[in-house]
Amino acid sequence: MRTRSLVSAAVSAALGAALLAAPTLAYAADGGKPGQDPATTAATAVTATPDQTADATPADTPTSAPSDTPSDTPTPSDPPTGESSDTPTHADTTPSDPPSGDPTPDPSSSAPADGTGAPVFGDVGSDPSDAGFLTVAVSSDSAITEVSAQLTELHGADPATVAVTGFTLVSGTPQDGVWRSPRMSQLPSYGGYDVTVNALDSDGDSTSAADTTTVDVEPKPVFADRSISPAVLDMEHTHITLSGRISLFDPITGDTSPLAGQALSVVAEYAYSAVTAADGSYAIDVAPQLNGENTPSVPVSLSFWIANPDGTNTYVLVDDKTLPVVVSPSRIRLDHTSVKIKYGAKASSSGVVEYLYDGTWRPAKGVALEMNYYAKATSGADGRFKLTYPYLLSDDGTFTVETSQDSYLANPYLAASDAQFKVDIINRTNLCFCSSWLDEYSDLHVQGSMTASNGKVPPNRKLYLQQSADGKSGWKSLGWFTAKSDGTFNLDAYVSVPKGYWRLYSAGSSDYQSGYSNSVHFNRTATRIAGFNAGPEPVRKGHTVTTTGTLQRLSGTKWVAFGKQRVYILFQAKGKKSWTQLGSVKADSHGRFTARFTAKQDGTWVGVYLASGSYVDAESYHDYVDVR
Repeated sequence: MRTRSLVSAAVSAALGAALLAAPTLAYAADGGKPGQDPATTAATAVTATPDQTADATPADTPTSAPSDTPSDTPTPSDPPTGESSDTPTHADTTPSDPPSGDPTPDPSSSAPADGTGAPVFGDVGSDPSDAGFLTVAVSSDSAITEVSAQLTELHGADPATVAVTGFTLVSGTPQDGVWRSPRMSQLPSYGGYDVTVNALDSDGDSTSAADTTTVDVEPKPVFADRSISPAVLDMEHTHITLSGRISLFDPITGDTSPLAGQALSVVAEYAYSAVTAADGSYAIDVAPQLNGENTPSVPVSLSFWIANPDGTNTYVLVDDKTLPVVVSPSRIRLDHTSVKIKYGAKASSSGVVEYLYDGTWRPAKGVALEMNYYAKATSGADGRFKLTYPYLLSDDGTFTVETSQDSYLANPYLAASDAQFKVDIINRTNLCFCSSWLDEYSDLHVQGSMTASNGKVPPNRKLYLQQSADGKSGWKSLGWFTAKSDGTFNLDAYVSVPKGYWRLYSAGSSDYQSGYSNSVHFNRTATRIAGFNAGPEPVRKGHTVTTTGTLQRLSGTKWVAFGKQRVYILFQAKGKKSWTQLGSVKADSHGRFTARFTAKQDGTWVGVYLASGSYVDAESYHDYVDVR
C-alpha cells in the first residue's frame, strides 16, 4: 500500500511513540447502538481546552468503552477473538496483524513549530487491531474539533466514495492526538480504498489531504485451540494429529463466524487435505511417509488459500511445527540358528523382531523383513514373522534375515538389524535306469547312472535291484551291486520271474536322501521242465538211457502244460566242461516228452527248452547217470 507522509520524520516518530503508550477504546459501528452517540461519547471522554498539552495524564484519556458497547467488538489493542500467542506470523493472517498502510503512531507532543496554522496530519491508516476502523494522527495550533474521511474504492467500473465521520480522540490531546473512526459499516464492499482525510481546529482552520493512504478492508481468519501433536515421532507415535478451530472476522460488521467447509492443506513430507466442519473445527490425522529414511525431523504445516473480492487469493498459514524423529534400535531373534532340510523342500525361518523403547524390548508390528532378497514378510502384532525362500537350494549355505532396506518398505523409526542361520541340505539321490532289456535267458540288463542334487556322486554307491508285480506295491529287493566311482553301472542280473516291474533303490545317508530310479516293465512268460529224469541208474554200457519230463509255462500263478514245443537233450561227460547235444524231442499236448539214448559213459543229463517269442528258456534238473 502507498502512504503519503504529510509531516516530517521527526514528528511521525513522536506521534508513533505516543500512540503505542496510550490506552485504546472500542466503539460500536457508525452511530453505535440506540442511546450511544459516538460524538457525545467522544465529547464526554475528552474535554479539549486551549491550554492542554501533550503530557496530559492517563486519567484524561478514556480507558473503556461505554457499558452498552457490544462485548464482541474487538478493541484496538486485542484481536477480534481471543487469539493465542502462538499464531503463525503472516502479513494477512488475523485481524490482530498490522493492517495495510502505515502503522499509526501516537501524536507528537508539540504543536506546529510556529504555533499557528491549519491542522497537520501525521500517519493515517487502518486500526492495527481491526481494519474496520480508520485512525488519523493530527495536530494543530489549537484543539482539533472535527476529523472526517472519504474512502474511495480502488477497483470497479464505477468506484464508490463513502464519507466517514464521527471520529473520536483515542490518545494524546485534542491539539495533538490520534483519532479513530466508528466501525465503517457503511463500506459497500471488501477490498482496497483510497483515503482522503479532513480536520478542523477550534480556530476555524481546516485541512484536507487527498490520497493520504490506501487501506485494505478484508475478512481475516482467526484461529483458536490450535494443536500439532505428538511432540516427537517414533515407533510409538507414527501419526500426526492437527486440530483447532478457524473463524472469519468481518471488519465491516465486526462479526466473527465459523469458517465452515474450508479446504485445508497439510504438508508432512507429503501433502494431505481436509475440510473444516460446520463450526470451523478441524481434526486431521496423517501418517507421514518418510520413504524408509531415518529423517532427523519432519516439518509439519497447515494452511489454506482464502479468496479475495478482487479475484485474487491469499495464502494463510494456520499452524506449523517441526517434529523431531527418534529412531529406535531393533533386533531379530530367530527360532532356530540352523536347519536341516531335504532337497526339494524350501528353506524357512521364523522369529520375532523387536525394538528398544524406554529401556524395554517390545514387539515391532508391521515391520517389513526379507531373507536373501527373495523371501519377504511383514511382522504381525506380536512381532512374529515367517520367511520362506521361494527357490530350491542345491547345497548347504548361510541365510541372512534382515529388516527391509527398500526405501518404500523400511520402517523409518527403526534402526536396521539382521540375524543369520545355517541351512544343511540333505541332497537328493538321482538314479537313472537308462538302458535295460530282459532276454530269453531271463537276464535283466541294467545300465545307468547315479548322481545327486549337489552334482556329486554319493559316497554310498550301493544299489538294490527291486521287483514288483504291478509297479505300485510289493517291491522286493532281488540283490545289490555297487556303482562305479563316477556313478555309472552296466551289468546283467538273472531274474527268476521274468514278468513285472523293476527299479533301483539307494538307501541314502545323513547327507543324501534315499533314492529310487524310474521303473522298467517286461513281460516274458517263464517256462520250466518239471520231473526230468534220466535212467535207469546205474545202467550198463550199451544199454538204453531214457530221459523223461514235462515242459510247462507260467500262467498267472500256476504252471500249466506247454505242449507241442521242442526240448533238447544235452549230455556232459564226466570230467568234461562242455555239453553235447544228443538230440531233441517234441512234447505232446500235455507237455510230456520221452527220449532214448545209448549209454556210453558216466555223465550228466539235462533237458533244455530254447524260447521263442516272449517266452523264457527253461533248463531242467541236472541228472547224473553212472554207466557200468
